[in-house]
Amino acid sequence: MRRPLALLAVPALVLALAACGGTDAGEESTAGGASTPSASASTEVPLRATGEPQDPTPGFPTVELADDGAPTVTVPDTEPPTDLQVEVLKKGDGDVVQDGDTVTVQYEGVVWQTGETFDSSWQRGEPATFGTSQVITGFADGMVGQTVGSQTIVSIPPADGYGDNVPQGAAFTATDTLIFVIDILAVG
Repeated sequence: MRRPLALLAVPALVLALAACGGTDAGEESTAGGASTPSASASTEVPLRATGEPQDPTPGFPTVELADDGAPTVTVPDTEPPTDLQVEVLKKGDGDVVQDGDTVTVQYEGVVWQTGETFDSSWQRGEPATFGTSQVITGFADGMVGQTVGSQTIVSIPPADGYGDNVPQGAAFTATDTLIFVIDILAVG
């Protein structure tokens, strides 16, 4: 069975984080004994919206959707936030994503500093499925607490992203801020 390329991208977040070393409090052990920061290990996420869509925040990336739902992210000519930011673009009415859930999502990853897309399940034409504890903390925090059918945009500073564990050949650096648009399609 062919694995979706998403397993090389967002779940490459898993592989990059799995190379981090020993397990500390707030980390979960993955296959092979490596550790991955869990979403529960992060501090409270400052939400730009409390679960409800609102007008775009000045100085924050904006999103336009194509007919197929694929986003085009426009990054402002400003410095990125230094903390993790989550903005709800569309509120779903399905189940709430919990820490540790397996989710199916469509996503688009963009580098704040360049405005370039570095990964997209929409471009591959196939959603990705993974556990919330298998991705970088910032990506998980863009989903946990949201409902199925929601779309979020997340600005992830290096500390909540890959940090010094950027995958070889990645189109971003350890100091780049990453932006993800995440459509939550299913839980379970």
